[in-house]
Amino acid sequence: MSNIPDAQPARPWREKDGPKPPVWIWPRTDRPALEVMSGGQWRRARVLERSRST
Repeated sequence: MSNIPDAQPARPWREKDGPKPPVWIWPRTDRPALEVMSGGQWRRARVLERSRST
């Protein structure tokens, strides 16, 4: 059992947060992937988009 907490979704961007962060979106046929630990196993997770927080 891992003592790493589960990821929590970030709240949506709001205008008072400043300029809207840039977002990159890849086509489904040509997207990057990451290896993530899930349920005690390394699994391949494909990336659909990336947003950069400020």
